[in-house]
Amino acid sequence: MRFFQIFHLVILVAIFSACSSTLSQFNGVSSNIPKIKNIKTIVGVSSVAFEWDMITDPNVKGYVVYRNSGDGYKEIAHIANPLTSHYVDTYLVPEREYSYYFHTLGKDAYSDRSDIVNIKTSYIDPVTNLYASNDYPRRVKLLWNPHKNPSISHYLIQRGDNNNNFKTIATIDNRLSVEYFDNNLDDASVYKYRIIAVDFLGTPSRPSKIVVAKTKDRPTLNINLSASNSYIDRIELQWNPQANISSYKVYRANKSNGQYNHIANTKDTKFIDTHKSPNVEYFYKVSGVDMANIESLLSNEVKGSTKGLLESPNILKGYIDNNKARIEWSGNINAKYYIVYRSSGFFGGVVKFKVNETYFIDNDMANNKEYTYYVVAVDEFGMESKRSQEITLQIK
Repeated sequence: MRFFQIFHLVILVAIFSACSSTLSQFNGVSSNIPKIKNIKTIVGVSSVAFEWDMITDPNVKGYVVYRNSGDGYKEIAHIANPLTSHYVDTYLVPEREYSYYFHTLGKDAYSDRSDIVNIKTSYIDPVTNLYASNDYPRRVKLLWNPHKNPSISHYLIQRGDNNNNFKTIATIDNRLSVEYFDNNLDDASVYKYRIIAVDFLGTPSRPSKIVVAKTKDRPTLNINLSASNSYIDRIELQWNPQANISSYKVYRANKSNGQYNHIANTKDTKFIDTHKSPNVEYFYKVSGVDMANIESLLSNEVKGSTKGLLESPNILKGYIDNNKARIEWSGNINAKYYIVYRSSGFFGGVVKFKVNETYFIDNDMANNKEYTYYVVAVDEFGMESKRSQEITLQIK
C-alpha cells in the first residue's frame, strides 16, 4: 500500500493513558516477536503519520507507541489490531522536535524496540501583505491577504506594546475575511500589530510581520489669544482664525496653570464670559477641533479680569439753604453720573435723582420732615458703586 494513501484508511486504535504501562503486563522481550521495520513518516504542523511494513506473523497481537516530547519517553498509544500498519499522533506543538519508537506485542512478550524516529513538526505559513493605515482619526485599519491554506478557520488580531508584548484584541472568523478596524484609539499615537492564522484544529500559524500604524495627528493651533480687562461684568476673549479648524473649545481656570475646565464651544473667533462679578480675574486657554472632531493641544494661557466698582462718593457738605437741601460730594473721574437716593420715613419710600454734577439741590421738601440722603457713582456700564455715608436734613 502506498504511503500517501494513509489518510484514506480507517484505523482502529485503542489509546491508553500514559500513566499506565502496557508493557508491564508482559513477561519481557522475546526475540521471537518481530520488530516494526521501515518506518516512514509524513510530518504535519500539529501531527505526524507513521507507516511501517505490515507484519503477518500470527503471534503478533498489536503494537505500543512511545514518544519523547523533551521530558523522556512515555507510552502514548496501544494499537490492539495486529493488521494495522499506520498510526497518527495528533495535537502536537508546531515547530517542535519529537522522538518515537515502537514495540510489537505478542501474547505474553514483546519485541525489541524499533529504530528511533526523530521528527520536527512543521508550521503554518504566516499571513502575508499585512497593511496598517496611518492617518485615520482615532482608529487603525488593517488589511491582509487571505491565507492560502484552506484549513484556516479564523485570524487572531494582536496589538503590541513598546516591548513587543502582543495581546489578542479580536478574532476574525472566516479565512476570506481580511479587514479589521481597531477603534477608540488615542490621537496622534503609534500602535503595533500582527496577525496569526489558526486552523480548524486550533493550530496557530507563524505570526505575520509586525506593522506600525499611527492615528491622525492633532490639528495645529497658532492663535494670538487675548482677554479683556476693562469690563466690570464680563471678560471677552478674541483670537485669530485657524485653517482646517471647524470649531473651538474654551477652557477656564481660577488660577494660573490651575485646573482648566471646559466651559464653551464656539465656531466664532471670540467668546464672552458673562455674569462676572467686579474685580475678579480668570485664566483662559483655547483649543481647535478639526472636521474629524480631533482636538488640538491647548493654546497658551491668558489672564482676563473685570474692573472693580467705582469708589464710593464722600459727602463733603450737607445743609439747608433757602428752604432747600444742598449736598456736595467728592467726584470720581471714571463716573459717568451719580444717583442721589432720598428716603423720607417708613411710608415715604425712596426716590432716585440722576445727577451729572458733584452736588444736588433738593427743591421738593416739606417743613418739619426729615430726609435721609446717600450718593452712588455710576460707571459706563451702569454699575453703581457702594453707597456713600448717609446724611439727614430737615426744614424747620
